Amino acid sequence: MKALVVAVAALLAGCASSGPHEPFRYFVLDAPVVAPAAPAASTAAPIDATLLVLPTVAASFYATQEMAYSKTEGTRAYYQFSSWTEPPDTAVTRALIARIDAGHVFRTVALAGNGMRGSLVLSTQLLEIYHDASSSPGTAKIVVAAELREPAKRTMVARRTFSVALPATSFDAAGAAQGLRAGLGQLGDEMTAWLASIAPAK
Repeated sequence: MKALVVAVAALLAGCASSGPHEPFRYFVLDAPVVAPAAPAASTAAPIDATLLVLPTVAASFYATQEMAYSKTEGTRAYYQFSSWTEPPDTAVTRALIARIDAGHVFRTVALAGNGMRGSLVLSTQLLEIYHDASSSPGTAKIVVAAELREPAKRTMVARRTFSVALPATSFDAAGAAQGLRAGLGQLGDEMTAWLASIAPAK
């Protein structure tokens, strides 16, 4: 029995630290390159509007390059020997723009800034991005809240919270990163379909 307890503790320690003898690793958070057109938009012409995407804002715990995991419900921690190459909110912003643009919902999709004006503005907040390591191989989870606004009318068109959970490919940081990449792609597709269904025509 004692040996079993020691073995389980060693496994969980490996999940948290990626192993004391392994080099520090940096993982790229990017969605799959090929994005299918959103189902709701595939049979319609693009809306004659410019969508400006504001930079994603991350909840404070995730506003860092550290990779997060959870062993038990209601807790979060950082991997000791694994990080992202950039803060996740930056990667999420880039992936959403690419995914929405590939969905051909709008005439133009661009990052907001430099005095640019758009017919519609999308703002997003990264609420969660972590490896649920409560069981092997665990689950890669991403939660993003989105709001679509129409600046000219000073109105909010719609808001929605997107939650994606996909299996990690292995019980470690590398498996979590792979699952989160796939999850980011799925989240982008779901948001593209949502925008196609609620965006007002111009």
